[in-house]
Amino acid sequence: MTRVLDILRIVLGAILVITSLDWFMPFLMPFMPDRDFADPMAAQLVGVFTTSGLLAVAKFILLAGGALLVLDRVVPLALAAMMPVHVCAAHIAVFVEGDALLAALALALLAANGLLMLAYLPHYKGVLESDRHGGGLADGESATEGDYYNSLFANPFSGAPAKSYLAGFAVWAAAMWFFWYVVPFTNGTTGMVTLAYPGVILLVGLVNALRKGTAD
Repeated sequence: MTRVLDILRIVLGAILVITSLDWFMPFLMPFMPDRDFADPMAAQLVGVFTTSGLLAVAKFILLAGGALLVLDRVVPLALAAMMPVHVCAAHIAVFVEGDALLAALALALLAANGLLMLAYLPHYKGVLESDRHGGGLADGESATEGDYYNSLFANPFSGAPAKSYLAGFAVWAAAMWFFWYVVPFTNGTTGMVTLAYPGVILLVGLVNALRKGTAD
């Protein structure tokens, strides 16, 4: 069974790398067929995704995720990152475009992604469990305040130390920079607005940690 899953992982990864590279650099693979959407709604939807830059983001996720599958590196993370892209692609193929072949291919990729996630299910155990940390601990997290997500980005009164909030601010600032300089059009604005809430949580938590340190 392990060998079968390894083959599925490598094949899925190779398909995603090849198709994503063909989208970014079609001149590298002129033998790859072009796909035109027959349904006007599907064509308009994909056109909007292309213009907004969302399709490029989705293709990059599939390219990076596919490469990680082939290299057998952080496979559970790669599968989890690619699953939303495959769900959206399957929805467009099945319910919007309605082409039988395209729908079959999209569903096959979705099924392969889901099957591999089930094979790696023990790796997701920490984030699926519910406990006092509000959803369990992910890989690399510990039960110490400031070492898991909720104590930094959800609860500003968790008692996390100031250095943890400063480290969180570094990650938050990098994400804000990405949405400001890299993500085009209103998608970048939407991302920054979404990041406003964890930014406020980090600020309140940092102030509270500094006041507590002063009082101590």
